[in-house]
Amino acid sequence: MRDEIKPQEILEILRQKIADFGASSTIETEVGRVIQSGDGIARVWGLNNIMSGELVEIETPADKQVQGMVMNLEAETVGIILFSDYELVKEGCLVRRTKRVAEVPVGESLLGRVVDSLGNPIDGKGPINAQEYRRVEAKGPGIIDRQNVFEPLHTGIKAIDAMIPVGRGQRELIIGDRKTGKTTIAIDTIINQKNSQGKDKVYCFYVAIGQKRSSVVQLVETLRKHRVMECTTVISATASDPASLQYLAPYAATAMAEYFRDQGKHALIIFDDLTKHAQAYRELSLLMRRSPGREAYPGDIFYLHSRLLERAAKMSAAKGGGSLTALPIVETQEGDVSAYIPTNVISITDGQIFLESNLFNSGLRPAINVGISVSRVGGDAQIKIVKQTVGPLRIYLAQFRELAAFMQFSSDLDSATKKQLERGKRLIEILKQPQYAPINIYKQVMILKAGVSGRLDKYPTDKLLHYQKELFAFLDTQAAGFMEKLGKTASFDDKLEAETINIFETFEKQFNPDIAESNVDAGYGINLAMALTHRTSRINREMLKLVEHIASYDLGAASLEEELEEIINSKELAEEERVQSLVESCEIIDWEKSNQMPAVFKKASEIMSRKFKDINSQGIYDKLIEREKSSSTALSPFFALPHIIVEGTERFELVIVRSRKGISFSETMPKVHAMFFLIGSMDERHFHLVVLAALAGIVQRPDFEDTWLNTRNLKQLRLNLLSMLKNKDESEENG
Repeated sequence: MRDEIKPQEILEILRQKIADFGASSTIETEVGRVIQSGDGIARVWGLNNIMSGELVEIETPADKQVQGMVMNLEAETVGIILFSDYELVKEGCLVRRTKRVAEVPVGESLLGRVVDSLGNPIDGKGPINAQEYRRVEAKGPGIIDRQNVFEPLHTGIKAIDAMIPVGRGQRELIIGDRKTGKTTIAIDTIINQKNSQGKDKVYCFYVAIGQKRSSVVQLVETLRKHRVMECTTVISATASDPASLQYLAPYAATAMAEYFRDQGKHALIIFDDLTKHAQAYRELSLLMRRSPGREAYPGDIFYLHSRLLERAAKMSAAKGGGSLTALPIVETQEGDVSAYIPTNVISITDGQIFLESNLFNSGLRPAINVGISVSRVGGDAQIKIVKQTVGPLRIYLAQFRELAAFMQFSSDLDSATKKQLERGKRLIEILKQPQYAPINIYKQVMILKAGVSGRLDKYPTDKLLHYQKELFAFLDTQAAGFMEKLGKTASFDDKLEAETINIFETFEKQFNPDIAESNVDAGYGINLAMALTHRTSRINREMLKLVEHIASYDLGAASLEEELEEIINSKELAEEERVQSLVESCEIIDWEKSNQMPAVFKKASEIMSRKFKDINSQGIYDKLIEREKSSSTALSPFFALPHIIVEGTERFELVIVRSRKGISFSETMPKVHAMFFLIGSMDERHFHLVVLAALAGIVQRPDFEDTWLNTRNLKQLRLNLLSMLKNKDESEENG
C-alpha cells in the first residue's frame, strides 16, 4: 500500500462523483471545498466562476467564519490567502463566494481612526459609519488625467524643503538603514500638515507594515499629542498579523487616500515600510508555490510596488486638481542601495531621501546624505522665496565636503579655503533639527538666509541653534508684521530684501552669544558617557542630560562635563552638609492662587528679594522669565528648577514652592507641582551645580511625588526632604 496520496487522484475521484450534476450545476461555481490548508493559505476545489481578488467566506468546524481573498487562479484549484484564524481552516471546509472584490470603507469618517487592512476599526472607538466603499486594487490615473507636479508639500524639515523638495502628487522614497530616522521624517511631515487649512488642507494616511504593536501605539500617541490625529488615519498590519494582511495594507490605505484625491483634495500616504511588504508578499508567493527568483522574490515583485505607487498623482484640473503624495520607506542593510527591493523602488519613485548611519551617529539629525539624495521634481515643488534663498546652499555644502578631508591641515590652508570650511560647518549646524519639531517654511527661509548670506560666520558653531531659537522667538513677537508680509508676497524684491537685512540687524543687536546655551549634544563626550553608566551614579541618564542642559545656560564652562562627573560620582561631605543646611533654612510655601507660571514666579521673586536687600523683586522676576524663555527649567512634568545668577559674592538662596493643582510651564509641561527656585552669585557656581544635582537626585525617588503631594504641612515636608537628602545613598544601593 502506498503511504502517499496525490492531490491529482483526489481530483479525479471528485470529478467522477459529481459527473451526474452536469455542467449547468451552480454548486461548483458558487461553493468549493478546502483540499489543503496551512500557514495562512488554502487550496480550494470548485469556485469555477470566481474572480481574482474576490473575498470568500469559509465555514470552520468551530462554527466561526474565516475570511479570505483569492490570490491564485489555477486550472483545477483556487489559491486563497486567509486573513485571520487560519488555524481553524481544515480540509473539507466549505468555501462560499461573496461576489465582492476586496474593498474597504472610505471617506471622512475614517479620519482620526486606527483600522486594519480591511478597514475594521481596532482603536476601541466603535464602528465606522462609512457611506462609500472602494476596491483595494485600482488602476492608477492615466497620462491625460494627470498634470505636472507644481505645488509644494512642505515637510517642515529644513534640509528637505531646501534641497530635496517634495511636491503634491510626487513619490519620494525615504531610504536608509534601521534606526536612522526614516519614520521620524514621515511623522514630522504629518505634524507639519496640521496648519494647512481650506483648499490646501492635507489628509494623512500612515501604513504600519510588520511593525511591533507597541511602536504603532506610540506613534498614534505622538500624533495625538501634536494634535494631528484628527486629520490622519493609521492603517496597521503589525508583525503579529498574518502575511496576507501585511500584503493588503498599503493597497487598502491607498484606496482610502484616493477618495480625497478624487474629490479635488490633497492626501499624503506613508508606507512604512515596503521592505516588510515585499517580504510578506514573498512569503505568500512561496506558500502558493510560485517560482522564486532573485533573493527568492517572485517574478512580479516589481509590479507589486509599481502598481501601488502609480496611484500617487497630481490630477488635472478637469479631474478636480486633487493630489495623492506617496512617501514610501525602504530599509537597507549596511547602506546597500543596490539590493533588489531598494533598486526596484528607486526606479519607480521620483527621487529619494537617503539617510546614513554614520551621519546619524555623529549627531547630524536628520541624517540626510545630501550628495546622493535627490528630488526629480526639483524647483517646481518650491515656492519662489525658497528658490531665491537656497540657491547657493547645495554648492556651499558640496564645496565643504570636498574640503573636509583637508580640515586636519587647516593651518596650511589659505584664508579663502578656511572661510569655506567655516561656512560649511555653520550651514550643517543650522540644518540640524530635533524630531517632532517641524518648522514653518518662512522661518526656514530666514534662518537659511542668515546662513547662506554669511551672517552666521561671526558666531561660534555651538551657539547657532540658540541663535535660531532666539531668531524664531523674535520673528513671532517683534517682527510678526514682517512675517505676515513675507507670507503674502512669497518672494524677495529689493524693498523686502532691505527690510529683511534690517530685521537681522535689529535682532543681532539684542542677541548675546556669550549667554547663549551651548549645544548640549556637542558637549557630550566619552568621559560623560562613562559617568552616566557608572554604577554609583546618583542620577539616571536622562536626568543628567537635563541637568547639564539647564546648567549650561548660565553656568557653562569648558569644565562643565568634568565638574558634573565629579559631583555625580564623588562624595563631597562638606557640600552635602551645606545642601542640607540650605534646605533647613530656606522658605517653603504652598501656592494655589493661580496655575499660571508668571504669578508663582512673582511670588518667588518677592521672597528672594527680601533675602537680598539690594536686588528688587522685579529685577529677579525679569531674569527668571528671560531664563525660562531661553530654555525651560521644567525637567519633568512634575518638577522644575528655575535658577539665575546675580551680581555680588557669597550669595545663594533657595525658595521651594509646592502647588497641588500644578503650574503651567508649557503645553508639554501643563502641571508642574514642585518648584525649587535657586539664586546665587557666580563665585558659588560649583555649589550651584551641587544643589542642582542633589535636587534632581531626590525628585527621582519612587516615593517623591506621593510624599510631595500628600504631606499635610510644610514643616513635615521639610523634614521629609531632609530625610531624602540624608538617606539617598542608602536608598540607591537598595534600589
